[in-house]
Amino acid sequence: MKDKRSSSAGRLSTSGIMVCVAMAAAVIGIIIFVAVTMLHGDKEEVTTSAPKAEATTVATEKKTEKKTEAPTTEVPTTEKPTTEAKLPDGTKYEVPSPCGNGYVLDGQIFSAACAGTGTADYYVDMVNDVGARLKKNKATLYDIVVPTAFGACLSKEVQEEMVGNNQPDIINYINNTIDENYAVGVDACSNIIKHNAEYIYFNSDHHWTVMGAYYAYEAWCRAKGIKAHKTDDFFTTYMFEGFLGSFYSLAGYPSFLDKNRDTVLAFVPNGTNDEVFIDESGERYNWNVIRDVTDWAKTSKYNCFIGGDNPYTEIENPMIHNGSACILIKESYGNAFAPFLVDHYQYTYVIDYRYYTGNLTSFVSSHKVKDVIIVTNMEAIGGSRADKIRALFP
Repeated sequence: MKDKRSSSAGRLSTSGIMVCVAMAAAVIGIIIFVAVTMLHGDKEEVTTSAPKAEATTVATEKKTEKKTEAPTTEVPTTEKPTTEAKLPDGTKYEVPSPCGNGYVLDGQIFSAACAGTGTADYYVDMVNDVGARLKKNKATLYDIVVPTAFGACLSKEVQEEMVGNNQPDIINYINNTIDENYAVGVDACSNIIKHNAEYIYFNSDHHWTVMGAYYAYEAWCRAKGIKAHKTDDFFTTYMFEGFLGSFYSLAGYPSFLDKNRDTVLAFVPNGTNDEVFIDESGERYNWNVIRDVTDWAKTSKYNCFIGGDNPYTEIENPMIHNGSACILIKESYGNAFAPFLVDHYQYTYVIDYRYYTGNLTSFVSSHKVKDVIIVTNMEAIGGSRADKIRALFP
């Protein structure tokens, strides 16, 4: 019995060893399986990430190709509005001090001016009248009244203390009074004021900078239902330094302006930089949408935009072939606005209503113009100005 138990114990020990070996083998198998799985997983991760990288490359190439071809007229955008971060407030709440025949605050010259509701009513009547005539030709009229630096950079309270009313309220009154059956009142004023902490008006000149014009252009795009081009979309940018504008003499040639001269920034349309304009004497010139005018004697660097104030300017974008056309009716504020239209239309016609004497009703019909845009600043909506625009649409 003793030997039998000893023999049995021996067999149990051998079986135990076999079980241990089997368990060890199983563990090793599991380890190998896990390792293979992990290696296989790494390979699949690399494989699946490759198409993502390829897709990114393709998207980038398409974007480049689109920019090379130049933007065409956009269809109405369906993008959901995004929540913008709150911009810094650049509004000035102090009354500027007299400086020559102007006013100065923080190194910037202002001209104190604001039309009243009577002038606004007369202007609106003109817009409605022109819009009704254009509607017969199935063209849309967009009206853009923009504030000067006085209206965009000084608080309403300061404006009212200085002249009795304020530009933002009058512009809002104009936009709300325009008959929407005949014209679209574009609220560019709100977008401009929202960015008044930026360099949107010159310190030494009565004009806006290109960024002031850009924010009006953004507002027009929203009103039209298209996507605005970003400033980063433009291939070529010019910067002209050392600008002293019209307010330099108005303020009595102050030294602080001479020591801190303005800079004129300009964006060249991607489609073309070529234009043709006809001056007041009837001479025809081949020119540029954006051109360095530094060598012109006694001229403003602001004239880098479309060659300055001429009765008629024509810009054809060779990258667009859909026959689209617009007319921009403007005073000098519209010069910096015009280049932003070029990449939206095959033909952009710029009319300075102060010098042009043609019949725009016939022009719209013969040139198949679908969009007419008026851009004017708050100091230029008076009765005589409105009459000049109305006269172009007999």
